[in-house]
Amino acid sequence: MRDGTWADNPQFRLTTGNLSTAQEVAINLRAGALPTELDLDQNSMLYVDPSQSDRFKTDSLIAGIAAVLAVSGVVFARYRRVEVAGPMIVTALSEVVILMGAAAAIGYPIDLSVIAGFVAAIGTGVDDLIIIADEVMSEGEVSSQRVFQSRFRKAFWVIGAAAATTIVALSPLAVLSLGQLRGFAIFTILGVLVGVLVTRPAYGDILRSLLTGDH
Repeated sequence: MRDGTWADNPQFRLTTGNLSTAQEVAINLRAGALPTELDLDQNSMLYVDPSQSDRFKTDSLIAGIAAVLAVSGVVFARYRRVEVAGPMIVTALSEVVILMGAAAAIGYPIDLSVIAGFVAAIGTGVDDLIIIADEVMSEGEVSSQRVFQSRFRKAFWVIGAAAATTIVALSPLAVLSLGQLRGFAIFTILGVLVGVLVTRPAYGDILRSLLTGDH
């Protein structure tokens, strides 16, 4: 950098001892975490402390989980039914676990944009679960499996339409190279797909089993 060659040929090469270390370094670099201290000028040393960023990631996850618990508490206060609010908490938290597992499986760095995508997915997910619970419970007791399926289909149609709108709106951000916005869009879309294909139907099955006694 000092001799000006970086401006003409901006390339960086780092040699590691094995493949796993190289993959770990690649993930850290994509997340913006340099593997060493910064020495950009002679006689001076610069160091970026990552503790604040790490703390923010943890706080963001805690805030998302707290939001799920708070909304579930409101749902319980409305319906006074543990079998409605309880599965909602489990379903929403399982969605977070699935998303984090997907990020680990593809080796995607969990930076602040991905955390924001998690929070957005949790928000839309809890909203969808409330729609299901409200549609199923608002018209009175669920006397049979047929009544439940009729009400669940109405709620799921609304959820599916909203999910399609979200995916279409965020698709350009997921495709274009717009920095951290790409990670946010990818994991928000992934969260919506996981919700529509996995967690919403799972919540519906759990709710049907608890309300109708059909195991």
